[in-house]
Amino acid sequence: MPQMTRGFTGVSSGGVSKQATFSGSAQDAFSQASNAINAASNASKGVLTSQLIAQQPPSAARFETICKSTWSTLGFAIKYDGDLQIQPAGPNQVTARYSLKLQWGSAMGLIISQGVMVLIAAMFNWAIAAYALFFIIGSMAYTAWNLSSNVPEKALTEFIKHLQGGTPATGGFTQQPFQPAPQQFTPQPAAPAPTPAPAPSAPPATGGDASAIMEQIKQLGSLRDAGVLTPEEFEAKKAELLKRI
Repeated sequence: MPQMTRGFTGVSSGGVSKQATFSGSAQDAFSQASNAINAASNASKGVLTSQLIAQQPPSAARFETICKSTWSTLGFAIKYDGDLQIQPAGPNQVTARYSLKLQWGSAMGLIISQGVMVLIAAMFNWAIAAYALFFIIGSMAYTAWNLSSNVPEKALTEFIKHLQGGTPATGGFTQQPFQPAPQQFTPQPAAPAPTPAPAPSAPPATGGDASAIMEQIKQLGSLRDAGVLTPEEFEAKKAELLKRI
């Protein structure tokens, strides 16, 4: 695998990193890992935007990520230096590693705003005023931690999610999931459909005996009333018997 050139160094030191291991070539890994950065930006609808700055395929790339959220950054655009490294992890195994490091200059406005907000609150609340210094230090420290750890952690999770869920590049670059052994399945023969019972036929007429034929019609009427014969079947049998009179 090509080595990093001088001046093209990573930003993982002091930053947050996440990685995923795949089977395939380094070139396929680099292509899909780079596409995952753009995919995460498009899916976030402006909350997370990234732009590739420099590339050295198939081993490394640098990018800049901007995170902006109503709750996490109070609408401030916080910038991060991003680093993508593709490294071999074994036979036909490749690891894609993302790293983000906060650009503190872009975060100072939010950190100072947090301290000012606590100072203003202390002017109206004696309990906050008594410990205003501790509240200011605490809120600014929490904001610094949130921006340097929590926010980039969420951004990296988006990169990994789109990396793992993306369409494999040409050459077979796919994540290597656990594949259970296929179970043998023997199809069972389908049970034969039940044969419908034949509709009962009218009792045979005896010659031209009118009384016997009328008796048969009464019997057919009973079968119709019991639901065994439909009205149409009853009328057809009745007409057939009346023709014998």
